[in-house]
Amino acid sequence: MIFSYSNFTTQDLRGTTVEQLFTNIEADLRVADDDVLVYEEVLFPVAELASELLDWISETEEERSDFALGSMSFSKKGVITITRTPGGWRIGSIFSPDVHSAVIDELSLLREIRRFATMVRRDVAAAGIDTTFLSENREV
Repeated sequence: MIFSYSNFTTQDLRGTTVEQLFTNIEADLRVADDDVLVYEEVLFPVAELASELLDWISETEEERSDFALGSMSFSKKGVITITRTPGGWRIGSIFSPDVHSAVIDELSLLREIRRFATMVRRDVAAAGIDTTFLSENREV
C-alpha cells in the first residue's frame, strides 16, 4: 500500500464549489512504500489528490507525462510526484527529494491509484456529499 489516510474530515467545508470541496475534504495522508516514508501530512486535501490522480491515469501510458500535484492548498507544485523511471514509476515529493518509493510497474500503480480513489469516494459519499466533482464521477 502506497497511499493511505486516516481521520477523514469535512469539518472545514463551508460550501460546495469545487475549490471548497478540493481544499476542505481532508485526512491525515501517508505515502509510504513498506518501511520507507515518502510523505506524510495532517489534514491533506485527499479529494483533490484522488481527482487529480484519476485525471492523470485517464491518459494512456504512452501519453502520460510525470505527475506533480498542483494543489490549491500548497504554494509549490509537486507535493506528490510520480516520475517515470526504467521499469515503471516512482512516487515522491518535492518536500523530501531524496526519498521515493521503489519502482512500481504500471499495472500496480493503476491499481493503487484506483484503490485510493475508491476509498476517498466512499468516505465522501458517506459524508453525504455528491461525488460527481471527483473527476466527473469516473468509474474506479
